[in-house]
Formats: sequence, C-alpha cells, structure tokens
Amino acid sequence: MQEIFSSKERSTRLNRGDKRLMWALTLIYTVFTLLNLGTLSFPTSVWTAQSGAAVRIDLGAEYDVAEIWTNGNIAEGSAVFTGDDGSTAEYTQKYATMFTWRTQTAAMHTRYITLQCTAGKVSLNEIAFFDAAGDRLPAVIAAGTTEGAALLDEPDTVPDEPSYLNGMYFDEIYHARTAYEFLHTMSVYEWTHPPLGKILIMLGVVIFGMKPFGWRVVPALFGAAMLPVFFTLAKRLFRRRDLAFLAAALLALDTMHFTQTRIATVDVFILFFILLMVLFMTDYIQMDYMKEPLKKLFLPLGACGVSFGLGVASKWTGLYAGAGLAVMFFAHMVRAGISCRKDTAARREFWRRTWATVGFCCVFFLAIPALIYYLSYIPFFRYEATKPNGVGSIALVLQQQESMYHYHHDLTATHTCQSAWYEWPFTSRSVWFYFRSLGENRVSSISSTGSPAVWWVSALGAILLAVEALFRRTKKESAHWKQAGYILLIAIAANYLPWTLVPRCTFQYHFFTTFPFVVLAAILFLQHMEESREVSGKVKWIWLSVAAAYFVLMYPAASGLPMPRLYAQFLEYVLPCGQLFFGAV
Repeated sequence: MQEIFSSKERSTRLNRGDKRLMWALTLIYTVFTLLNLGTLSFPTSVWTAQSGAAVRIDLGAEYDVAEIWTNGNIAEGSAVFTGDDGSTAEYTQKYATMFTWRTQTAAMHTRYITLQCTAGKVSLNEIAFFDAAGDRLPAVIAAGTTEGAALLDEPDTVPDEPSYLNGMYFDEIYHARTAYEFLHTMSVYEWTHPPLGKILIMLGVVIFGMKPFGWRVVPALFGAAMLPVFFTLAKRLFRRRDLAFLAAALLALDTMHFTQTRIATVDVFILFFILLMVLFMTDYIQMDYMKEPLKKLFLPLGACGVSFGLGVASKWTGLYAGAGLAVMFFAHMVRAGISCRKDTAARREFWRRTWATVGFCCVFFLAIPALIYYLSYIPFFRYEATKPNGVGSIALVLQQQESMYHYHHDLTATHTCQSAWYEWPFTSRSVWFYFRSLGENRVSSISSTGSPAVWWVSALGAILLAVEALFRRTKKESAHWKQAGYILLIAIAANYLPWTLVPRCTFQYHFFTTFPFVVLAAILFLQHMEESREVSGKVKWIWLSVAAAYFVLMYPAASGLPMPRLYAQFLEYVLPCGQLFFGAV
C-alpha cells in the first residue's frame, strides 16, 4: 500500500505510477457519477396545438379517472381535459412545466376525453391517465381522429412515479432547455450566460436525445474529467504522489462537486476551464523564463489562453480567474527581469523575450478568446438567419452583452437559499435543487452543498497558509513551496474576492470555482507541517477517511436517493452539515 501512494521521485511530472493511480480513481468516479444520472426512457415525439385545436381520446371503456400525467415540451398556453360526464381538468403550460412529468387530479367517469387547447399554444410529449388505485388506464386516439398520435405513442416511457430521474429540476429548465433550442434553431429563452456551456450540454442531447441522461451526461463527464486535471495540478504544486491523490480524492468526495456536476447547468464547465487555466499557467511559471526556448514556453501559455477563452465563453466568472492569471504572469515576468538587471546581455535577452511574449499573449489571451466568444454565438446567428429582419452577428453579440450585464447588475430578486460570500466556506446554507415527499415516511431530495469534512478543514488550512505565507515569512521553506503558495493564494483571491462586491443575491454554489484551490492550499499547509515533522503523515489519511464517511452519510441528500424521513431529520438537525431541507422534514 505504501508503494502505491508514495514515490521517491520529487518531480512535477507524472510518472507511470501516478498515471495508474489517477486513471483508476477517475474510472471509479466516472462509473459512480453516471449511476442513476437520469433515464434514457423518455418521450420524444411531440403534439403541438394552437388555441381551438382539439383531440379525442378513447379509454376503451368507462373508467373513473383520478389523475392525469402530462410531459410537456416548449410552449406557453392552456388546455382543458373534458370527460363525457362534463367534468373538466385544466392544464396550464409555461416555462417550468417542460420535459418533466407533471401530475394533476381529476374526477371523471368517462370513456372518452377531449383535450382542447384554449389559449396560446400547447406542446406535449406524452400523456397518461390513472384511476384512484394508481393503475394506468388504456388510452388510444379515438377512431376518426387524425391528429394527436404523438400524445400516446410512447407508453413505455411513462415512469412508475415522477422524479428527478425522469424530468428536469432546478436550473435545467433554463440551460437544458436552451440546449434543445440551440439544436432545433429556436428562439432562445436563457441568454443570461454566454452560450458555450449550453452548446456542450447540447452535444449529449445530439447523441442520446432530449432525455434526462442525454442532457446531463456531458456535465457529468466534465465533472469526472476534473479529477485527472486536479491530480496533475496537485502533482505540479506538491511534487508528491500521495498529496496529488489526496487532492483528487477529496474533490471526488465533495458533495457539491458530485451534485453540481450531475445537473445540466453551466457551472461545471467554467470550473473545468479554470482548473485548466491554472494548470497551464503553473506549467509556464515553473519553466525558466530566461533559459527555455520561446517555443517551449509558448506551449503552456497558449493552452492557458485558449482555456481562458473557453471559460469566459461558458460564464463571465472566467474573467475573475483571468485577472488572477494576469497577476501570476506579470509577477513571473518581473521576477525574471529583476534576476538579470545587473547583466547587460541578459537584460537585452530579457527584453527580446518579453516583447515576443507580450505579442504572443495579445493573440492568445485577447484575439483568440474574442474569436471563441464570438463563435459561441453561432446558435443565435442561426436563429436570426431564419427571421426576415434578423440582427447582424456583431450587433447581436453586443446586444447580448448589454442585456446580460443589466440582468445581473439590476437583479433585485431574493431567494430562500441565498447566502452571503462570507458564509460559503462553512456551508451554512445549501442550494435546494429538488425535493419530493414519498408518502409519510420517505423523501427524495437533492441539496447542493459542500462537505464539511472537505470545506471546513480546507478553509482553516487555507487561512493558516495565508498567515504563513504573508506574515511569518520564514526562510526555511523552499522556493518551490513559496511559489506554490502564491499561485494558490492568487487563485483563491481572484475567484473569491470579486463576489464580495456583487450586490445581487448570491448562493453557495458561487464558491464552486474557488473551493478546489482552497483544498489545495490546505494540503500545501499540511505538506509544510508534515515535512517539518510538526504533524504525522497519518493526518492526511485520517482527513480522507472522515471525508469518505461524510460523503456516505450525505449521499442521499446529494443524489436524490429515497431515504427515510427520520434519516433526513438526522441530516438536518444532528449531523453538522448546514441547512439542507429548510425545515421540510
């Protein structure tokens, strides 16, 4: 076991043992995160009706209809179900009732049911009828009716009960919906974030269809792909296999990472690209500015710039990370300039390299990111091209930026789950994604919150690292340790401090792009304590074991796994993990 997690090499590069451990962890996590991600059995054919249109449904015999299930597509309007006995059930369709199974009560004794659109437009993927005992009733389109076949043509997709597994929840009603609209060249409902994240979600829809697994699979795979990126970054910083494994394992065992990457929203993509940015900038900083060939220096620098462009095209918070990259880059350049200030030939070489590097950065951190950002709006351009008087591409992009800015700047809405930036590191208030009561004694819930075993310990470790690096200024630490410390502190400051100035309501998941660097900062401090023999090498494994135990305990609340109401009360009122159910249990 010792040989698996340790290596005599103290290199920033990955060796064979590192790669085996890294990919084994990634494979296990990938299988686990795809488990119960969402169903592939979901209706895809669509019946659409304008106001006044109707379809007649035949149950085959007279039944007492107690419940009607509907699976909606994208439309806004209303309809009415009318039985032969004159009883009715109203149906209203809006943006939150799409791609999920909705239930409504009915009180009909009838054989035939007429579904008529009464206002706007109604668009349905499938419907089903149930009696008071919960038995599904047979239903077909009535003889002589030529429309409406899509309403009842996929009976095998009707689930045993509605849940997160077979429908959208939380902000999927915006981001996954937009992916569908991109694919079908429709008017785009959600424009408050740049398009790239929704384009990536769309790729899963292209492959698997507009089904819960389809719209969640790409975010889940990006969440899994963070592990090798994080392992590699940790190896660069710590030069130790065991600490690189500790970092990646803690990320895998964090409940917010698990929850936030299994939902079809854009937050997973911006974090993935931010981790790549910092990894490539670290690679660049760890190279000798004055001795390495420029072509070799430009490889990680160019990759960093492309990652920056992809990040900003996913979410504007990539700009925060970009500011941190700029600080790291110029600090590295200044150090190189100071080191050769007394040598005329070296100064001349420094300025030659510096001007070449600045020119390269203008291309890879300005021109190419701008091009990536512009091209991410192609789905908008395609839709505008279908309109008689569509807006030009550049004008459209500029309009979208202005609209986005005013949306976020002027937002005054409040939310039950909102929390302030100073509360985030200690997980006081989760973001409640999903809840369903399963009778009196069981519930299913998904709360996005960090694991206290990861976040609380990491927050304390990061604070101690900052004190050590900024105030104690001891001389015994290696230059490599100091360099790693400043990289992490800059990354934390760049991704976290801007949120202290944001006036709109904020949520704990806004810390999602900061907490991985907080974890690394805590591990770096632990490395310092361990190598100076102030703590035992067993401490890291104790920390990892506690994190694993916490993940198991919190898994039902992070995954939607049905649990006894009594266990939910234990999580809410006994286990220290913050507010998960907001009093609902």
